[in-house]
Amino acid sequence: MSRALALFWLSLGLAACASTPQSVPPLASARVVGDFDSYTLQRVGIVPVSGGDLPNNEALELQAALLAEFSAGTDFELVALAGEDLAETPPLEPYRRGWYSPRTILTLARRHRLDGLLIATVTDRQVYHPQRLGLQVDLVSAETGQTLWYSALHIDAAESRVRDSMGVWARETLGDVSEASWESMLMSPRRFARFAAHQVASLL
Repeated sequence: MSRALALFWLSLGLAACASTPQSVPPLASARVVGDFDSYTLQRVGIVPVSGGDLPNNEALELQAALLAEFSAGTDFELVALAGEDLAETPPLEPYRRGWYSPRTILTLARRHRLDGLLIATVTDRQVYHPQRLGLQVDLVSAETGQTLWYSALHIDAAESRVRDSMGVWARETLGDVSEASWESMLMSPRRFARFAAHQVASLL
């Protein structure tokens, strides 16, 4: 084999190795305020997930998934708030109301020494096959009540782009994924919620 040909095959091999790690294709959208970096966000509370008529166990699982994914991707000290932490405060229903109660934000911030709140709302949900999940997540400043960062996601397991993205995520998370485990993953609300949480958290 000539030296030129050997270098050619070597370059192809190196290119293949370089392209092997795949990033999970993004499905969520996000926007951030221009002065985001001027805010001090060290301790952030994750409010119990609302919307979508979620049973309590699924709401807790989704909150735990968001906590895990945002913990992995940010430098925040994250605090999972419980339902009783919101007692005697006006409800946070941003998706329905279009605004936040300043009293609720200030009360939670003082009670738990928070710099901000992550508020997640389920906007669409179907747990039978093919699953669907819509999610809106806001990061709100405890100081001003302003939404500093916002993300929205709608995933439908019937769509090939969603299955393809979830497949890459599953291989990164679990390693080798068999056909049987892949099918069970597509039908698992817990896995679907964790994938949704990863999609949203990866944009902050």
